[in-house]
Amino acid sequence: MKIFFPLAALVATLVLPACTAQESFQNAENCSKVAVGMSEQQVRGIMGAPTGEDAGENNGKTWSYLFGSATDTQPIRIQFDAAGLVATTTCAPEASGKERPTGN
Repeated sequence: MKIFFPLAALVATLVLPACTAQESFQNAENCSKVAVGMSEQQVRGIMGAPTGEDAGENNGKTWSYLFGSATDTQPIRIQFDAAGLVATTTCAPEASGKERPTGN
């Protein structure tokens, strides 16, 4: 048992940042596929479940997704109108999906 805990901690330290970078890359790539007028269901099919959800303007809502490294994050935001359709998208400046984020 004494050996297992340090080994598990080492594996988590090495694997978790890679998961964050991979998730960030996928979010960036998928963000470019979201278009104004899409339904919440369509966005969820492309982006998956949002990392966060906040009330938006005019009875709408805003979904956010992670993008960036462990030290420099900028969420991707998708704003829905009161009808549940995409009104605007805000992708991180680098969120083109062409390059993997660094710094993890």
